[in-house]
Amino acid sequence: MASDDWLSLVVWVLVSLGIVICVLLWSLYRLKSALEKAERELKNSEEGLSEAQSIAQMGSWSRDFEHGTSFWSAEARSVLGLDEEQESFKHYETLLHPDDLEGMMEAVASAYHQGGGYIHEHRVIAPSDNKERWIRLAGKVFLGEEEMCPVRETGTVQDVTLKRQAEEALRESEEKLRSILEAAPYPIIILKAGQSFTFRYANKSTFYLFEMAMEQQALDTIDMQSFWVSDDGHEQFVEAFSEGEVSNYEVLMKTQKGKVFWGMLSSTPMDFQGEAALFVSVLDVTDRKLIQEELERLATTDPLTGLLNRRSLFDMAKKEIRRAIRYKYPFTILMLDIDHFKRVNDTYGHAVGDKVIQRFSEVCTSCLREEDVLGRVGGEEFVAVLVSSSAEGGYIVAERMRKLWEAEIIDVGEGKDSFSVSIGVSELLNQGEAFDVVLERADRALYDSKSAGRNCVTINAEQIGHIS
Repeated sequence: MASDDWLSLVVWVLVSLGIVICVLLWSLYRLKSALEKAERELKNSEEGLSEAQSIAQMGSWSRDFEHGTSFWSAEARSVLGLDEEQESFKHYETLLHPDDLEGMMEAVASAYHQGGGYIHEHRVIAPSDNKERWIRLAGKVFLGEEEMCPVRETGTVQDVTLKRQAEEALRESEEKLRSILEAAPYPIIILKAGQSFTFRYANKSTFYLFEMAMEQQALDTIDMQSFWVSDDGHEQFVEAFSEGEVSNYEVLMKTQKGKVFWGMLSSTPMDFQGEAALFVSVLDVTDRKLIQEELERLATTDPLTGLLNRRSLFDMAKKEIRRAIRYKYPFTILMLDIDHFKRVNDTYGHAVGDKVIQRFSEVCTSCLREEDVLGRVGGEEFVAVLVSSSAEGGYIVAERMRKLWEAEIIDVGEGKDSFSVSIGVSELLNQGEAFDVVLERADRALYDSKSAGRNCVTINAEQIGHIS
C-alpha cells in the first residue's frame, strides 16, 4: 500500500476517533444534566414530603362580646402561628389574607345577624413565619334573648394546608400523591364513587387506626360496613357522602379488633385514575369528644349533686314555659330551702353539710316524674320545674318531698339527725308571664312558709291562698 494510502487511513481513523470522543463527551454532558435535574426533582420531592409530614392540628377559641374578651387555646395559637400571650392578639381579621377577607366577612355576616354556625376556609398569614396557611374556621354565634345581638361566639380552627397541598398533588401526579398520602399522620382513604363505595387507596395510617394487617389485608377485601358501631352506620355514611363534599362528619367507628372510637370524617370529590372518586380523611377525635362532653357536663350541672346548675335550670325552665304558653298547658315551679342549714355546717362541718345536700337532692328527685326537673340554684336552695302540672298538683308533690325529707335520718359523725324543708309553690297565671315572674311568686311563697314556722308548703297567695 502506498504511503499516501496509509496517511489517508490514519487521518480517517483519527477523525473517526475524534467524532466518537465528541459523542461520548456530549453524552456524558447530557447524562450529567439529567442527573442534576433528577437531583433537583428529588430535592423538590423531599421538600414536598417534609411539608406533607406536618401534623394538621385543631384548636378551640371563644369570644365574649359583653366583656370584650377572647380566648385562644394553645393548639389554636399553634395552628395560626401566634405567640403565647393572649392579650397580644384580639382580632382574627388581622391575620386574613387580603384576597380572602371579603369572603370571610360574608360567611360570618348571617350568623352575626341571626345567630347559628358557619364554616369557612381561607388563608391566613402566620405571624411566626409570615407564611400563608389554609385554615378551616368553624364558629357558632349566640345571640342575647332580649336584644338579639351577639353576646358570645365559640368555635374551632383547623390547619387544612396539608389537605390543600394533597389536592394539588393529585392533579399533578399520582405517584407524588401516593408519597404525600403515605406520609400523612392521619388516615386517608380514596373510594370509588358509585352506588356502593369501594376502596381504591388507603394509606398506612388507615391500616394502623383500624388495626388491619397491611401484609394480609388487600384493598378489595376491606369490608367498609365493619367500620361502624351501629348496623345502620354504613347507610348513614353512604347517605352523608353520596352528594360529595362533607366536613367534620362525626360518627362512632370501630377497629377490626373491636375497639370503639369517635371518628371525624371529611371528604371532597376528585378524579382518581380517570374515575370519579371520593377523597376521605379520618381523624380519631375520641379524646376531644370526651373533653367536650365533660366540659359541657361541668358547664351545665352542679358538681356536688349532679343536678342542673342555676343557669342551665333557668334556661330549661324558660323553654318549658314558652312551650306551656304555646300549647296552653299548666306550668308550676317549686322553690325549696333546707331549714336552718347554717346550723348544719356550724355544728357538724361542711362535709356533713355536703352529705345532707346530696341526700336531699336524691329524696326530692325520687318524688318527681321523668319529665320534671330539679336543679340546685344556691347553697341549700333548689328549684323544681313541674311540666303540665297545676299549683294543686305541685302542692301534692311538695308535701310528699317535705314528709319524706322530715322522715329521713342521716348519720352526722357520731350521731344521727333529721332535717326539714320549706317550700313555695307558684303556677303560671297567664299567657304573658315570663319565668322570672313565676319564680318571684314562688320565692314569696317560700318566704311565707318560713314566716309560718318552716317545715311547710305554701302556694302563692295570688293564686289559691296559704296551704300548710
